[in-house]
Amino acid sequence: MRCRIIPLFAAVASVPMLFGATPLSAQEVQRWTLEECIAYAFEHNIEVKQAELDVQTKRLTRSDAGWAYAPDISASSSYSFSSGRVLDPTTYEFVEHQSVNGTSTSVGASVTLFNGMRNLHNLERSRLDLRAALLGVEKARNDIRLNITAYYLEILCAEENIRNAEQTVETLKIQEEKTRKSVEAGKVTSADLLQIRSQLANAENTLLSARNSYDIARLNICQLLEIEDYTTFHTVAPSDNILGDTPMPVSTDALLASAQQLPEVESARLGIDIARRDLRIARSSYYPTLSLSAGYGSSYSDARQKMFMNPDGTYRYEAYPLAEQYKDNASSYISVSLNVPIFGRLTTRHNVQRQKIAVRQAEYALRTTEKQVNKEATQALIDSRTAWDKYLSSQKYVASAEEAARQMEQRYNLGAATVVDYNTALDALVEAQVQLLQAKYEYIFKTEIIKFYLDSNKK
Repeated sequence: MRCRIIPLFAAVASVPMLFGATPLSAQEVQRWTLEECIAYAFEHNIEVKQAELDVQTKRLTRSDAGWAYAPDISASSSYSFSSGRVLDPTTYEFVEHQSVNGTSTSVGASVTLFNGMRNLHNLERSRLDLRAALLGVEKARNDIRLNITAYYLEILCAEENIRNAEQTVETLKIQEEKTRKSVEAGKVTSADLLQIRSQLANAENTLLSARNSYDIARLNICQLLEIEDYTTFHTVAPSDNILGDTPMPVSTDALLASAQQLPEVESARLGIDIARRDLRIARSSYYPTLSLSAGYGSSYSDARQKMFMNPDGTYRYEAYPLAEQYKDNASSYISVSLNVPIFGRLTTRHNVQRQKIAVRQAEYALRTTEKQVNKEATQALIDSRTAWDKYLSSQKYVASAEEAARQMEQRYNLGAATVVDYNTALDALVEAQVQLLQAKYEYIFKTEIIKFYLDSNKK
């Protein structure tokens, strides 16, 4: 998977969402399950919210593309005042030394009848963009799920490291007291006591490092959960049989088939469809554009007068009411326009060529994504098998190291072994315990990433 995975190990996995989490106040302490962490992050993580906002934007774009088929309707109204030698807008005659008030009102509509199917292609492209945005949300959630799982398991590992380190410190403190009494009794030299104290100081430093790793892991997961105070975050203790007794059986073919259903692969496939649709949009510029428009309007001027004939054959002029003028001056129009492209400085041709290149680039991008996903899925499977073997061998290593340390402690207490021998056996035990923890959680990581791939085929 080509997602931004921050954690200690390269890949982790998803788990089902079962419960929601409750926001924390500054003083509350809550033990979180992994399911609660993932569900809470889906609701509060900023990256997920940004991806969801992108979906809303794409929905608006799709709506715009659908409404492009509707006519464009507008209305306008204006008022004018003129004085001096004025042109009457209703009669187009000049009026001398007079002030003229005039108004006009119009309404118009226009619609595109044909533009090379550009509206259709834009609508289809907007639908593809929306689908890609939805896949973006899915991928953002996958990334958050992976990172949270990694940090959560890192916290569990750090907690076990702390317990082991505390046990080592306690053992050395007991041994220090025994050695101090032996020095006072003259059984061993003070050099042996200094060796034990040196070993104890080193163990205490190891404990401090383990606690620091624990705090850093909690800080990292709280950043993803958008929780400010990481000290309030605590995990639920895992089950004793978290690994099981046998490795998880996985079919390589089923794993690779499931990996191809990941959102990044689906998005790459959509990228080809989008590029092909953009090519059709570019080709639509070769076609003529046919549009229809219609309008209605009227005007009024207080300079215009209405002429009447008197009984004696003379004429008189009276005011021309606004309502009558609007009725008498009304006009309407209908027009059809055809715009035929003849020569556009090869712009359309170059755009078409660019989109053809974009289609090929999208095809290569899909192949690259598929190869990368197959590689990572196969590598996760290989790593999980290797991690299981390392876990089994580490268990044997710990068992033998514990027995060796126990026997060396007995010999040292009897004076049959030196403090150097004892420290060497204790160091070997600590190293074996660390290797067992690393192998244990590495196997969990690799197994869970395989479950993540397999679950992607169920969506």
